[in-house]
Order: sequence, then C-alpha cells, then structure tokens
Amino acid sequence: MDPINNERDIDQWLESALSQYGKAEPRSGLEGRVLANLRAERNRIAFARRCWWAVGMAAALAVVVAVVWVGERGREVNRVSTAGVSAAGKPETSRSTHPQPTPRVDYPPRKVTQLRPANRPTHDRAAARTPAQAQFPSPHPLSEQEQILVSYVVKYPEIAALVAQDQAESLERDREEEAAEAAKDSVQ
Repeated sequence: MDPINNERDIDQWLESALSQYGKAEPRSGLEGRVLANLRAERNRIAFARRCWWAVGMAAALAVVVAVVWVGERGREVNRVSTAGVSAAGKPETSRSTHPQPTPRVDYPPRKVTQLRPANRPTHDRAAARTPAQAQFPSPHPLSEQEQILVSYVVKYPEIAALVAQDQAESLERDREEEAAEAAKDSVQ
C-alpha cells in the first residue's frame, strides 16, 4: 500500500464530502414554519394589547359605577338633611322652642368569635389591634382621578355614554378582526 495514494484518496473523499455539505438544502416546510411562528407571535402581541384595553375599560366602568353609586348615596343624605327645609329654602320653624334631637341608631353589639385559644399569643399584633369594619371592602375617599371622572360624567353624561359605547364597539371590532385573521391563518 502506497502512503501517497492513500493520502490522495482521503483528500478526494474529503473534498467530495465538503462539496456535498455545501449543497445541502433545508428541510421541506421550514419557511412555512418560520412564517407561521412569526404570525402567531404578532397575533399574541395584538391580543395582549386588546386585553389591556379591555381591562382598562372594565376598570373605568367600575369607577363610573362606583362614582354613580356614591353620588346616589350623597343625594340620599342631602334629601335627609334638607327634609326640614321648606320649598322656599327657609328652615321650617316648629312651634316648640326646643330643637329636635337627631335620631340615634343603636346597632346590636357584635359577637366576637375567638379563633384560637386564649393562651396562644397572636403573631400579627397589628392585625389584632385593627378593628373589624362593618362593611367589606371598607369605604374610602375617591382619588383625585376618580373625582375628575365623576365630575366629567355628572357634567356630560351623554358624551360619557357615547365614549363608553364607542370603546365597546372598538373592542368588538378588534375581536372580530382577530377571529377573521385566526380563521384565515388556519386555512393556510
């Protein structure tokens, strides 16, 4: 066996293998899979944006409902406090010279149920000192943005309703477009 011929055979074999490696084609359907992945990512991002719009609109609607509810409660308080005022806007005078006492409502005492034995210390002392609220969630004053929204809705109820309706229609159109796009993608 001649070592020179053996080296030549190895070189020829290596050259042919490298030329075949350079001519390799990608597997069939690779382009379609890449494009489908890109389309799916674009749809996922668009869907996430629409979801945030929906969450924002739901939050805005909740604020509007809360504002209307608080406004109605305020009107009830005003009705009660103005009950002693005549139609002319002057306080009605009673025949007696003594002022009428405001009625006081006494609520029955609340029962306290003990959840742990008395000899076990509580680990959360701050929570133990916090009094239980009569209403959950406990009412809190409106934020500045909520007050602005309330004043806008009170001043311009028709425009606020139109804006809310337009937002709802926009969300519906987005959902329909997404469904049509998904159907088109599934056909391809």
